[in-house]
Amino acid sequence: MKKRYIAGLALALVGILSGCGQTAADNTMHLAPVEFSAEQEELIWLTGTSTTANTFFLYEFSGNHTDANGMEIHHYIWKDSQWTPYKGRDGLVSGMYQMDLNGQPGKIALRRDGDINANFAIEVHYPDGGWSHLAAEPKEIEGLVVGENSVAVGTMEEPIDDLAVGVETPILIRVYRKGDTLRPVTVAAFNDPENSKAVQEGVYAEVYTVIFIQK
Repeated sequence: MKKRYIAGLALALVGILSGCGQTAADNTMHLAPVEFSAEQEELIWLTGTSTTANTFFLYEFSGNHTDANGMEIHHYIWKDSQWTPYKGRDGLVSGMYQMDLNGQPGKIALRRDGDINANFAIEVHYPDGGWSHLAAEPKEIEGLVVGENSVAVGTMEEPIDDLAVGVETPILIRVYRKGDTLRPVTVAAFNDPENSKAVQEGVYAEVYTVIFIQK
C-alpha cells in the first residue's frame, strides 16, 4: 500500500506542476514524455523515487479535436521470435473507454520499486479525474539474476503531437542480456525487432505500448 501511495504522490506532484505543450491537429493525439524541472526532480526525489535511475517514467496525453474516446496500455514479451501478448488475447493490462480526451491532459506513470528485476507498476490519471493502478507480474523475470545479466531500458524520448487514432505506440522496453556487456535498446525495437541486437541477443525482453481508440 505504501509503494502505491508513493507512486500516486509522485504522479500527483508532477501533475500539478507540469504543463502540456501540444500543437493543434485535427483528430489526433498528443503523447509525450514529461520533462522535469529541477524543482520537480527534487519533489519526486522526496517521495523516494528517482527519475534518473530507470525507476520512474512519466508521459502526458491529450486529444487534438479527436474522435478517440478510449485508451489502452498493452504488455508484450519477446517469445518465439515475436512480440507476444503477456496475458490474455491482446496483452491488455489497463484501459478506459467512453471518456472525453479533448479536455485536460492525462498522465501515465511507470514506476519500478527495488532492484532492476522488480516489475513495473503503472498509474494512469485520466482526463476526467479517474485513476487506475496495475502491477505487472511476469514470472519469467524471477529467474533472471541481476549479477548474471545486463539490463537495458529504453523509453519514448520525443513527443508525438499528431499521433493517429488506432496506432499502437511503444513507450517503454526492457531487455535482459546474458553477461555484463550492455546492448542499448530503443522503443523502435517494438516495430523493428529484427534489427535490434539487444532484442535478438536477449534472454528476456518486454515492452509496454499505448493505443488510443474510438469505441
